[in-house]
Amino acid sequence: MPTTNVLLPHDIDLDKCIALNSSYTQARVDLAELPRLQESCVRIEGEVLADISFENDLNSMRLIHGHVVADVVLICQRCGNEYVEHLDLNFSLTPDLERAKAYNLESKYDFFDAADASKIDLYNLIEDGLILEIPTYPKHDEDSPECELAGSDWSYGEIEKSESDNPFAALAALKGQLKE
Repeated sequence: MPTTNVLLPHDIDLDKCIALNSSYTQARVDLAELPRLQESCVRIEGEVLADISFENDLNSMRLIHGHVVADVVLICQRCGNEYVEHLDLNFSLTPDLERAKAYNLESKYDFFDAADASKIDLYNLIEDGLILEIPTYPKHDEDSPECELAGSDWSYGEIEKSESDNPFAALAALKGQLKE
């Protein structure tokens, strides 16, 4: 992604941003303001870039739409080496849970608590989303040439098949006994 000089603001006034129809394209996110993300990975590679827009939808719900990309370095749980994981976060957030319920739109948006719409911590919302994008079991792709154990057989020993493995074997035996 191209380097940009625009730094995404940390705290925003949601109503003011919506009134001004504000948007940020390819804005940099200050890495120093993402301590929990930094603790969740080995390091953040390059810049974290965000496209953020603010709007009211047709139901007068206040919305924040965003797309954030980041490359983080994680430890592969197969080989134990570092690798780069590309995080690609898309979100549509609203603080208007009750209005969304009234219009039956709860499944369309993610919600956040905005008791004071004059000050929303945008970095906290972004950091939460990026942390949720980190895989639970970080590993290289299955056949990645960077992984020392790529293509390895992940089963150990032989698995013996028997009739008792069949969950219906006992039922078949019972049925046979009833016929006799």
